[in-house]
Amino acid sequence: MPESVMDQIVSELKRSGSSYYPGRGELRTVRVVGHTPKADHYIYDIVIDFADSSERLAAKVYRSSKCGTQGARNTAKVETENLRRVYGVFEEKKLNGVPRPLGDFTELGAVVTEKITGLPLQSIIMKAALLPGYADHGCLQVAARQTGLWLRNFHRCTASLPQPFDANQLLLELEKLCVNCKGEGLDDEAIRTILSGARAILLRSKKLLPSSAVLNEFTPLNVIVTEEGIGISDYARMMPSGSSFQDVAQFMASVEALEKYPFCNRTITSQVQEEFLQAYGVNETEEAMLRVFKMKALLGMFAQGRNGKESAIRKKVMWATVMKRFIQQAAQRSMAPAA
Repeated sequence: MPESVMDQIVSELKRSGSSYYPGRGELRTVRVVGHTPKADHYIYDIVIDFADSSERLAAKVYRSSKCGTQGARNTAKVETENLRRVYGVFEEKKLNGVPRPLGDFTELGAVVTEKITGLPLQSIIMKAALLPGYADHGCLQVAARQTGLWLRNFHRCTASLPQPFDANQLLLELEKLCVNCKGEGLDDEAIRTILSGARAILLRSKKLLPSSAVLNEFTPLNVIVTEEGIGISDYARMMPSGSSFQDVAQFMASVEALEKYPFCNRTITSQVQEEFLQAYGVNETEEAMLRVFKMKALLGMFAQGRNGKESAIRKKVMWATVMKRFIQQAAQRSMAPAA
């Protein structure tokens, strides 16, 4: 199925590709130069060759075997609409970091855009952890600051009226997650630390929280660091309105969770989070609130468990043991001071 879809995409790009790049001269060929399989889609790398230049594109093709033909079309349609909306807003504000959508391939269950070429922020964090001196030149700090600035611009450009905040509902969600994690081995002391710390913070929390479009996939793996700054390509799970803190907390939790790798220490993850938050811009009260949101995201990761085949029992047990220890340490760091 993906191959036949790509044949149709290539054929359409050969026919209309030159219209996206006026002044480039004759379109000579369209080439598929590689692909990356994902859980529910493929990412194909495409090159359009003109008389004196080339352009790189990315085609995201959803697997109909996972969600059915109509499901693939619906997902592609939602993502295309989200992408066009954000790209239009960023273009109007003269901001970068959103790929330009090309054409409409939703009937094929696909999304085609210009390719953002760079290195995932997570790879830069891993290099800084593994290679002594790699981060000494400030590349990690700069990337973290640019990430915070990009997310701040995204939330400001898509902002809506502040939303009422239900502290009791958040506490109930935390309690439910703690119960789920207790089944995986999270101890009672850590649970008490999390819940008492959260209550203390939420008692003095704001009644309204900032609202905007929410990406729901804002993680170091999806942040692409380029020569020009930061780029984000994934808009499949974007919601038009929600709590802006959700994206901020998810990013911070994903960075902190990298500490589960023995070579990725607290110094590196703290540095990334601090630079990111400073660039995003939060006050002391908001930072305390974000600790609660981040803990919720971390508990969600632990409760979800390691993805993989059920037969891989040893890997699952090892993952649960490492995550349990990590969550307990994170709870002590983030929630105990507020208790």
